[in-house]
Amino acid sequence: MDALVLTCDHDGLLRALHRLGAGLPGLTGKPGTPFPALFGPDAVAGALDLFSGLRKSGWTLDHAVPCRLDPDGGGHAGIVQTGMVHAGMVHVSGLCDAEGMVLAVARSPGAFSELMAALETLNPRLARRLAPLGSAVTRAEAPKPEFPSADALFGEMTLLNNELANVQRELAKANAELAASNEQKNRLMGMLAHDLRTPLQVVVGFAELLEQRLDGRLEATERACLERIRESSLSMRHMVEDALSLAALQAGRLRLARRPSDLVALVRRNVSMNRVLAEGKSITIELSVPERPLPMADIDPAKLDQLLNNLLSNAIKYSDRGGRVRVALSEAAGEGGSEVGGRLRLRVSDDGRGIPAAELAQLFQPFARTGRLGTEGEGTVGLGLYICRSIAEGHGGRVTADSAPGRGPTLTVHLPFGASSP
Repeated sequence: MDALVLTCDHDGLLRALHRLGAGLPGLTGKPGTPFPALFGPDAVAGALDLFSGLRKSGWTLDHAVPCRLDPDGGGHAGIVQTGMVHAGMVHVSGLCDAEGMVLAVARSPGAFSELMAALETLNPRLARRLAPLGSAVTRAEAPKPEFPSADALFGEMTLLNNELANVQRELAKANAELAASNEQKNRLMGMLAHDLRTPLQVVVGFAELLEQRLDGRLEATERACLERIRESSLSMRHMVEDALSLAALQAGRLRLARRPSDLVALVRRNVSMNRVLAEGKSITIELSVPERPLPMADIDPAKLDQLLNNLLSNAIKYSDRGGRVRVALSEAAGEGGSEVGGRLRLRVSDDGRGIPAAELAQLFQPFARTGRLGTEGEGTVGLGLYICRSIAEGHGGRVTADSAPGRGPTLTVHLPFGASSP
């Protein structure tokens, strides 16, 4: 008889092709070729089904696969090479064993027993590998392939759809519970931060009052204690303000109370307040503002004050003792150099150790933690610059950062005027 026996590895890659009789002209391939490709491009889908079933059950019997063969069956290579081949059908029987896969390919179904008889003479080793399948055929133990009916498939799909709907309902319920829990967390955090802010303001106010009333009568140790109280209170106030802003941002309720404000006076006042923190590390804050009066800016002064607090406290935190922090407020002309659409530019820079480019890209993300600690071990929760960006964008502006290792960062806030001159 004319047939082929293919040996493959467990991945279906052809190892060898053994011909019985004239073989099957038109069905050939090189070692290493996936065996489904041997049957031609039009038959790959059916051959892949064969491969999948063989991997799953371990054997197959008379699996029909379309194939482009020389219809004469005489091995006319010239006909095959010129493409004069016709669609046909072959029937594949085979199994998986410890060595891989072995497949017997014949032209007609029911030819496996005849193929085995011929193979025992020509290649006893291959016959032994196929023997388990032959024994099953002889004992009529090999079950016929069963295909599910349309009703069975419809029932299975209905069951799967019901299970999917149940999972979607459970997921929606879990999402609703998570949203409620998150809202409760934000509300609680906002309440706690709000309740902490009032006593902190009292502590700062009384520390300033004591320093004023006892000026000239305080010893160095006592003055240092008062400075420490003010410094710690200011740091805590910054954290409380950030916590309140984060709760508002997460709840989508960060509202700006805009009004025409003197940004120069705001910057001067903020720098003066943060000098308390800077003096704790012997850091000098240098301030540069325009000599001529600036137009009033349409801003939320409390939020801009918080933004500048965060920029300055970061600069102080990451500066070495005895260093300098520079704050500069300037005007930037609108497009084409015109005065219309002018912007304000607030720049804060320091002599710190710099930020690598990889960390710079994450600087404005919430809870972003760089590999840096403050120069005296100060930590951070990673909210300050995220809140700065949110406040600037809420004003129609933006924040940019420029730094590199060995070059301290410069953070620049770009803000529109947004208001007419007083």
